[in-house]
Amino acid sequence: MSIFSNNKEKQDPTPAYTPTPQPSQPAQSSYQSSSNASGNMTNISNGTVVDGQIKVEGDIKVEGIVKGTITSKGRVQISSTGKVDGDIICQNADISGHVTGKLKIADILMLKGSAVVDGDINTGKIIIESGVKFNGNCTMGIAAQAAAPQATAPKPAVANTTTLNAQS
Repeated sequence: MSIFSNNKEKQDPTPAYTPTPQPSQPAQSSYQSSSNASGNMTNISNGTVVDGQIKVEGDIKVEGIVKGTITSKGRVQISSTGKVDGDIICQNADISGHVTGKLKIADILMLKGSAVVDGDINTGKIIIESGVKFNGNCTMGIAAQAAAPQATAPKPAVANTTTLNAQS
């Protein structure tokens, strides 16, 4: 055997593929309604028009048009293509589309940048991103939670309210 040899071993420049084990449960965000834990999500797709009341036990996502009241024990999502001409009554809501009507949200209302709301808001807490267009009054805190259908606490004689009239 010689130190200098013309026989070169061929090495594969790419390492062998080793699959990464996938987690058994998908990751869930911390902002999710408990009713969606079982996967109860109602979808109103883009291009769909619903005329009438909608009542759901779980969550609902609207990408189309709803003409009527939406009532949910979970979360209501209105996408940027979604439009609701009616009231929304629910536990939590994420709105990116257009809503004309009253919003009664027991816990958290998130208005995303492309949202347009024409109507009064009654909510426990509100998050408003830059770019939102809101025309109406906003009541927050204890009075809002008492107005929501899931809340059972009596309405206080003097409520802590905030009135917001904004137009962007």
